Amino acid sequence: MTTAPTSSEEARIAHLGMVQGVISRVASDAQNSRTLAITLAAAMIAIAQTGSNATPWLAGLGIAPTLLFWWQNAFALHVERSYRNLYDEVRHGRIIEPFTMDWRSCLHSAPPWRTALEFVVALPFATVVVILAVIAKVTA
Repeated sequence: MTTAPTSSEEARIAHLGMVQGVISRVASDAQNSRTLAITLAAAMIAIAQTGSNATPWLAGLGIAPTLLFWWQNAFALHVERSYRNLYDEVRHGRIIEPFTMDWRSCLHSAPPWRTALEFVVALPFATVVVILAVIAKVTA
C-alpha cells in the first residue's frame, strides 16, 4: 500500500523538475554554440579560399570565434555540472530552501571551469577547427 505524497515531497519533485529543465537548456545552448562556431569558422575559411583574391588573414580570423566559443562551452559545462550537483543536493534532501536555483552554492563539488577547457568534447572540437583554419591560411 502506497501513501499519498506529502506537499514537501511534491515541492521537492517540482524543484527537481525545475533544475532538470535548466540543465537541459544549458546543454542545448552549449550544443548550439558549438554549431555556430563551426558555421562561422567554416564560412570564414570558405570565403578566404574562394576567388582569385585569396585572403589568408580571414582564414586565421576563423580561429577567433572557435576560441571564444570554446571558452563559452567550457563555462557552460561548468555551470551544467554545478546544476547537476544542485540536483543531487535537492534529490538527497540537503537543500533546505525550497525552489532555490542558486548553482553557486554547489560549486564546492564541481571542478573549476578552467578544467572544462580540456573536456573530451570541447578540446578535440576546438583543435580540429583551429587546425583547419591554419591549413587554410597556409594554403591560401
